[in-house]
Amino acid sequence: MRVAVIGPAGFSGSPVCLELLNRGHDVVGISRNPGRLGKHERYTPLTLDIGLATIHEIADAFNGIDVLVNAYNPPAGPNLYKMFIETTRKIIIAVRTAKVGYTIMIGGTGSLEIPGEPYVTCADSREFWLAYRRGVADSEAATQHAQDRFGGAIAEGARAYRNARIALHAGKATDADHKAMQDVDDAVLHGENWIPDLPIAARAGFQMFEGNSSFNWTFVSPPGGFRPGPRTGTYEIYVDVVPLAKEAKVPSSDRNAYEGRILGVSAADLAVSIVDEAEKREKVGKHWTAVSEWPNDEAMPSYLTI
Repeated sequence: MRVAVIGPAGFSGSPVCLELLNRGHDVVGISRNPGRLGKHERYTPLTLDIGLATIHEIADAFNGIDVLVNAYNPPAGPNLYKMFIETTRKIIIAVRTAKVGYTIMIGGTGSLEIPGEPYVTCADSREFWLAYRRGVADSEAATQHAQDRFGGAIAEGARAYRNARIALHAGKATDADHKAMQDVDDAVLHGENWIPDLPIAARAGFQMFEGNSSFNWTFVSPPGGFRPGPRTGTYEIYVDVVPLAKEAKVPSSDRNAYEGRILGVSAADLAVSIVDEAEKREKVGKHWTAVSEWPNDEAMPSYLTI
């Protein structure tokens, strides 16, 4: 197949590109800096700022494409929500114009529903998001990814929160550790801006897909434990709902209903599930996620290259 990947050098897009190339497909990488992925005889970098491009320019980029994998992630800033929604709208129109055979949209955990609570998504639940934040802090791989992705004060805060959690689990938390944890917990449970713009933008973007029969699509939302990790080649699919373990894997002292139960997938295994779907097209018109397991939680590179 000839597959276009928007965001080919990113956290989600780079493992998808490698998986496609390893299976013998031709890949067109579309972004502002597609050359960062590297060079390969079957990889064509196409420099295009999707967020600023016109619908006609995007449609031209999609000509001759069998499958589109959209791993678009707008630049951080006050207009992130608007940029994500408006760019998603343009991409859908361009897909229809260019008659792309199949579109795989990569969304976010926020659009997945809480099991047993129809129409209540992860982005609606402060308790879930607190469990998510704690889960990131308890993972070296996830914390390192936050540092790789954001840097600066956000990265420093993520590392401080992780260190405080480590001290808590070891029974050695200081007053400063407790304050660091309480500040994060209070911001999630009681703050006005308790959830980032990207998860809720991806959730809103899903509404442009759900029930839309004007083109062939599938919408994959990574689970809460989405982080760098090895390729195991195995995964389990969940449709519409966020995957949760039946039993928590953390001490019971102050956990809520979700803490220690959030399941995950490595970026490499999510890529396997996405490329499988590109080849088989078994989940057309569905909203799904994938879960995999690996034995260690070691820091790994967030962005892959050829």
